[in-house]
Amino acid sequence: MKEFMVSEKFRLEVHWKKISYEKEGIANIQGCYLNGPVLKEVDQLNEEDFIKLDFSNQYIIFVKNYYISELSWSGVKHTTEKIFLYNAKLENMNINVVPKLKNKDHIVIDTQNHEDEKHQYNMTYTSYLLKADGSLYNFNGSK
Repeated sequence: MKEFMVSEKFRLEVHWKKISYEKEGIANIQGCYLNGPVLKEVDQLNEEDFIKLDFSNQYIIFVKNYYISELSWSGVKHTTEKIFLYNAKLENMNINVVPKLKNKDHIVIDTQNHEDEKHQYNMTYTSYLLKADGSLYNFNGSK
């Protein structure tokens, strides 16, 4: 897999303090927040909502088809630098098949195809899991 490319303008990051797997198919995310340059362009998020994160490019060796997880929340707080998501969770029926997220990992979302005129044609957000040091997880072992 080659290294991913996300334009800084469209970069959105999902960070958390703690992640736990208490039920099959669900990862609970505590201290979840969004940040990145794209926040300057984002409208107010709904108090309760979700987005679909497409990890297919990165997780193809673990699942036979696509790997799309739903990031949902109920509760939002907007600040100038971050959007805090309360009661956040990540759901997918294969969540126990792919490597578990760690507390210091984070997700980078490419929002390029989600500007107002394109969003209706793109139902998922291309996403990548990164390690604490900012490097991309390379699950297939090659460089």
